[in-house]
Parts: sequence; structure tokens; C-alpha cells
Amino acid sequence: MNKLILLSLGVLLLYRPAQAQNPTGPIAGFIRTNLIGHPVIHEKKSYIFDPDVALKRRKQFIALHGDKGEYLIERLGLGIDGRDEERLAQQRQRDEGHLGGLNAYLP
Repeated sequence: MNKLILLSLGVLLLYRPAQAQNPTGPIAGFIRTNLIGHPVIHEKKSYIFDPDVALKRRKQFIALHGDKGEYLIERLGLGIDGRDEERLAQQRQRDEGHLGGLNAYLP
């Protein structure tokens, strides 16, 4: 009886339902996947691309974030929780009298 139960449990563990096979066969599937590539790889795509958009948006970025993004870096450091002016005042008080935030260059 125990052997029958163990055998049935073993069969249930090893049972897998039949999966749909590749309709082209194993050789054609091997050639497609390894030599030619899937059809998705060979699909043609078209993208709308304007190479001059960076030149147009550069002026806007500099006006908003400063040259090289110095205002952006400062604004990111202030956080987004609505206490940015409080943090800015603390930072200004902390950095007062420092040369770029460094103490090593002070006399």
C-alpha cells in the first residue's frame, strides 16, 4: 500500500502537461534562433528624430537651471517636501564665511 502511494506521488510530481511544440520543427527552430534571429529582430522601426532639438532646448535649460546646471544641483539638494526655503537658509548660514564650502583654504 505504501509503495502504491509513493509511486502515485512520484508520478504526480514528475507529470508535466504536454506543451505545444515548435510548428517548424527542431532544426528550423535552431536555425531561426541561432543563425537568422527571431523575426522581431528584423522588423523595421521608424522614430521621429529632430537633431536640432538639443540646440533649441539648450537656451531653455540654461535659463531655468543655469550654465552647467548649478541651480539644478542646488534645487535638488533642497528636497521636494516643501521645506526648501528653510533648508536654503540653513545652508546659507552654514556656508557663511567659507570659500566654496571648504575650510582648508581659509587663512
